[in-house]
Amino acid sequence: MSVDALLAAMFPGDPARKVPGFAASGLDAGALGNSEMAQAMDRALSDLPQTQTAEVNEILRALRQSHPETAQAFIDAALVAYFTAPAVIRALRGGPETLFPHVWTLPDIDYTLLEPVFERAPPPEGSA
Repeated sequence: MSVDALLAAMFPGDPARKVPGFAASGLDAGALGNSEMAQAMDRALSDLPQTQTAEVNEILRALRQSHPETAQAFIDAALVAYFTAPAVIRALRGGPETLFPHVWTLPDIDYTLLEPVFERAPPPEGSA
């Protein structure tokens, strides 16, 4: 199985809902933004036996076991490429809008501040 065939299997699209598949979105392995990763995935796929008849989740599971870092980087890049493709955004949103235009990341907090709350006994029944 090639990288493009794996991507097509991962993102088949849904014609009934007018959601394009990976290739129909105008994307291919080059859309992942890293040719070295695509080459590493080609090598990883060639290491797996019987990928032509296997189900896509079985292939991804085998890739995660044999090449964990490469597989995770590939999956992450594929998700980003597919869900930021204009054709997919239009299909999912009904127009050319960005799905998450204002990314908001919360800073890490010091959970030791909450320890007294967690350690406190629950209130007695009927006191609420």
